[in-house]
Amino acid sequence: PRAGVLFAEVCIGALLAQARRHGADLRFDEPVLRWESGGDFMRIFTSKGDYRARQVIVAAGAWVGSLLPGLEAPFRIERQVLHWFDPVNDVAAFDPSRCPVHLWQFDEGRFFYGFPNLGSGVKAAFHHGGEPTTAGDVRRDVSADEIDGVRAAVRRFVPAADGPPRASVVCLYTNTPDEHFLIDRHPREPRVLVASPCSGHGFKFAPVVAEILADLVQERPRRFELDLFRWR
Repeated sequence: PRAGVLFAEVCIGALLAQARRHGADLRFDEPVLRWESGGDFMRIFTSKGDYRARQVIVAAGAWVGSLLPGLEAPFRIERQVLHWFDPVNDVAAFDPSRCPVHLWQFDEGRFFYGFPNLGSGVKAAFHHGGEPTTAGDVRRDVSADEIDGVRAAVRRFVPAADGPPRASVVCLYTNTPDEHFLIDRHPREPRVLVASPCSGHGFKFAPVVAEILADLVQERPRRFELDLFRWR
């Protein structure tokens, strides 16, 4: 009763549509190259031009560190691989009406998790433990050893899902040393806010993080305690 699944692409589409209805000017396929102080305003330089703004929010996921030059940013980018398998038997057991989202802690702090079959197979992956990387250099191919590694956990915890692999996808976690989010103003330029919901669990917090950022840039009273998410 307390669990659920968010379909990321559908959620992002809904959020962008809401933003557009409220007057946001959405720009796509326009990488941000850098920002700098322009005196009374901030300048943001992109591949297609430059913009001026009173304040800037840097919320760039795995690219966040590249937009904070000269700053020792506390981010570690981690390559994570997600897998989907066809059930080998008892297919109905993995229907969303019967199979919960599950997370297993094992072998001194390792984590394995899985989702029910939502039409593309049973999702299975390790939470953390991936190799360090960068957004520009991440290795996108998935090796047979990586598939075999997660399959061993599937056999151990959900053996009925140990069928043929259907897909494997590489994603990126953005981690801080304490594994909490970072939501704070730039330590040298207070007109720049940095937001990194981070990691594999940050996406579902996007709406509330956006509310927090909107309050901060408009200097409205804070509705949440943010000390946990400050620069250390």
